[in-house]
Amino acid sequence: MHIKYDTHLHTSFSLDSETPMSDQIKCAISLGFKGLCFTDHIDYGFPKDQCPSEFEGLPFLFDMDVYKSEIKTCIDNYPEIIIKTGVECGLQTDEAVIASNKKLCSGSDLDQVIGSIHLIDKQDPYYPAFWEGKTVYEVMSRYFELTLQTLKAFSDINTLGHMDYAARYAIKYIDGQKDYKPRDYFEITDEVMKYLISKDIALEVNTSPLKKGLGTINPHPDFLVRYRELGGQLITIGSDAHTTDALGYGFDQAYDILSDIGFDEYVTFDKRNPVSHSLV
Repeated sequence: MHIKYDTHLHTSFSLDSETPMSDQIKCAISLGFKGLCFTDHIDYGFPKDQCPSEFEGLPFLFDMDVYKSEIKTCIDNYPEIIIKTGVECGLQTDEAVIASNKKLCSGSDLDQVIGSIHLIDKQDPYYPAFWEGKTVYEVMSRYFELTLQTLKAFSDINTLGHMDYAARYAIKYIDGQKDYKPRDYFEITDEVMKYLISKDIALEVNTSPLKKGLGTINPHPDFLVRYRELGGQLITIGSDAHTTDALGYGFDQAYDILSDIGFDEYVTFDKRNPVSHSLV
């Protein structure tokens, strides 16, 4: 196994996972990983009407002190593996959300912050109803426009998570596999990637779609080729696992893709500073 670190993992601290931290750790050890980073969801201002109807309370939030305490306990209990503390921070252009994200990320003892966009104009493309009457091009163009706007409003992150996240559901719901062509969006995604490069923000390679049977990764390999052409070098690799059977899933395929493109290293983060690891 060439990729020894999984830097995008969820546990029962996330609304959409029921997996204990200790189970993810035991799984990572059994698979031979050297390290992992927990990145549970902090998604301020997430609309309640975009959450499961049975959910009560504030969606995609948790007690950060309890979270860090449990990670500290896991670090003490499992010294044979490197365990890092991170969050997946939901990005929006709302001033209240930006203020909350700034407070979360400034002066904290986090190792890594993944910045992710899960909403398109306050709607979650996870749901089939979102796609009714829409084309892949309309949705993805808007998604990338929001990505650039959001990054320019708040950029205190270490890596941009699953850059073409919405494409997962285009493929799933409206046969977007044949309609989704990354080159159609290069005009705007070039600006996104140039901005990442200028801010030393890594681009995440997310293997979750492989586990879901969608036959690709996020972002699509064509974007990774373009990122490298533009001078991008910083990449992180994460499975986005919400269950133990998804941890590290598709990493061998990701390695092949990255090697073919010409990447020879990836990064993890320690106290928000990048640490390089060889892919060779």
